[in-house]
Parts: sequence; C-alpha cells; structure tokens
Amino acid sequence: MVQGKKKDWRGGVADFFELPHELLLNLSKLTLVGNTQLLVENHRGIIEYTQEKIRISAHPGEIIIKGQNLTIKNLHREELFVEGEINALELG
Repeated sequence: MVQGKKKDWRGGVADFFELPHELLLNLSKLTLVGNTQLLVENHRGIIEYTQEKIRISAHPGEIIIKGQNLTIKNLHREELFVEGEINALELG
C-alpha cells in the first residue's frame, strides 16, 4: 500500500513539473527502431545473453528480447544498445 502511494506521489510531481516519469519513478525506457535496433535506458544489468535471447534486469521486473543474431553493441552503466533481428519484446 505504501509503495503504491509513493508511486502516485512521484507520478503527480512528474506531471506537475512536466518531467518524464522514468526519471522520478526509476523506470526503464525502451526505444525500438523498426525491428533491428533497441535502446534500453535505466537498466539494472544483463541476466542472460545469447544470439537468440537477451534478458535484462529492469524496474520493475525484466525485459526479454527475442530474435536472431542479437548483439549488444554498446553497454554503459545505465544504457544498453542491441542490434539484430528483433522478433519479440517481453516485459515481466
């Protein structure tokens, strides 16, 4: 219950100051370009990495990228860039 109120309060502050919600709520931001490039901002690390599947820890839960010839082109502390044939994105 308290966790829900915290999110509502932060969401209200973000709306009031016209700030992106991912900043105050510590959410991941995904930018998909076609089905060949994906930028993940504000991630928490890589859980699994193969050419067919990449699992990324995020808030909340994890991001699962499925496809073919998937490669991580750039990996920074809070940003990750994936290229390849992306067939599915799962959030959980």
